[in-house]
Amino acid sequence: MKARMWTTVVSATVLSAGLPMASVAQGACEINDSSPFQVNGAKQYVIAAAAAKRADEVPKHLQNSIRVLTDDPSKIKNEAGRQWMLLRTYAQWLQRENATLVMKRGDVGFTQNPTGSQNLLLGLDSAATAIESMLPQCKEKVRPYRAQFFGEILNKAIAAMSAEQNDSATYFANLSLQVSGTDPRPWNVLSAVYQKQNKIDSAMIAMEKVIALSGSDTLYARVKQQSRYNLAVISLTRAEAEAAGEKKDAEIKTARALLEAYLKDTPGDANAAQALGRAVRLSGDTAAVSAIFADMLSAPDKFSADQLFEAASNAAATGHDADASKLFENGIKKNPYHRVALLNYANVLFTLKDTERMGPVVTRLVEVDPNFDRGYRLMAGLWQLKARAETDAAKKKTANDSVLFYLDKQTKTNPRVDITLAQKSGNGYSVQGTVNNEGSATASWTMKLELLDAAGAVVATKDVAIGPIDAGGNTTFSVKLDAPKAVAYRYAPLK
Repeated sequence: MKARMWTTVVSATVLSAGLPMASVAQGACEINDSSPFQVNGAKQYVIAAAAAKRADEVPKHLQNSIRVLTDDPSKIKNEAGRQWMLLRTYAQWLQRENATLVMKRGDVGFTQNPTGSQNLLLGLDSAATAIESMLPQCKEKVRPYRAQFFGEILNKAIAAMSAEQNDSATYFANLSLQVSGTDPRPWNVLSAVYQKQNKIDSAMIAMEKVIALSGSDTLYARVKQQSRYNLAVISLTRAEAEAAGEKKDAEIKTARALLEAYLKDTPGDANAAQALGRAVRLSGDTAAVSAIFADMLSAPDKFSADQLFEAASNAAATGHDADASKLFENGIKKNPYHRVALLNYANVLFTLKDTERMGPVVTRLVEVDPNFDRGYRLMAGLWQLKARAETDAAKKKTANDSVLFYLDKQTKTNPRVDITLAQKSGNGYSVQGTVNNEGSATASWTMKLELLDAAGAVVATKDVAIGPIDAGGNTTFSVKLDAPKAVAYRYAPLK
């Protein structure tokens, strides 16, 4: 299952050069920007900078604003007003044409450590955070100052990521965090970039940040859900590769909790339900398996063939063979020539001793993959079940003869074909496998491959040259055809 991400950015509010003067009440938010004299002086400098007709006048006014607000903060008995004017001043600095994000402190207006560096974005974020902390009711008043610069920078991060410019995407995503460290969307960009760079641990940390910072804010509901899903899938993949132990159990537990939370907020999501089935199977909680598959069993039309096949495999792996057979049956209706599904379905029906349904399934498996030796072993198993159930002596003998016939056919299958990959990718469909020469002489074959759509109609063909292969040797083959409607394959017997 493919991890997904959301990169849609809410349009940033763009503030004009003349920023709001404040001291006006916005609901319960009131900030005094008229006293003491330092705060009022800073306000006058900001107004003068916004109204300046000459560009070279603007820095002087903004430097004066910073100076009166920072020379001796302890004497300013209005910290909210001081932070408010710092916020407006930093915003004015950043709005200037060709503005740089980092300046010398002396050039900004600081008299202390004038040769040091001042990050204007960090300064803006610090002032905004201080106001939000002191006056939570003023968050909406402060939000536009963050949004103006945050949206612009985050969009650059997303554009760079889309253009495969991973270093630039990382730079701008981290830069946007300087403006708004509590917004989950930059972490969402970072998680995608880290996945592209195969930095999976970093990607997982970024996803955890997205989930934590999103909270219950509906603005971030979609990005939070996608991070939950992606993190769960990565945890499951790791768990499947781990040896039994505490680490494996912890990863399964994490994945299951994430998927259960996901489905609580998005009930009925097919991909999440499919992944949760994997998590439950790996956890060994067989009692929960039936509950998870209940929706798939009652409403199979809501799910894809692949989702039903994976659910069926999970059900079979936990001993729920009756449920597995129903899930396979419904999946086969959507993709009747899926070779792996036919193979697994046949095994489930063998366990259930259901010869009536097993016969057509094994017959189609052999039709799809005629040089797959284990297909004939399953056919022998079918006749073995029939022989055991038969009471008529003549019919029992016929059935037992059929068992021997197909076991012999399995042994004599030549060449033996093992398909290792059959999957859709975009508009293409790939088939890969190994061909083993079980004969006593060097030989070559031509595989007449057909790709099929969901109705079983042929949508593409290819003659694949195999060999020459020495006796007892093997070779591999790989085919990819442009076939947007292909969902399965079959090939004519190799002789």
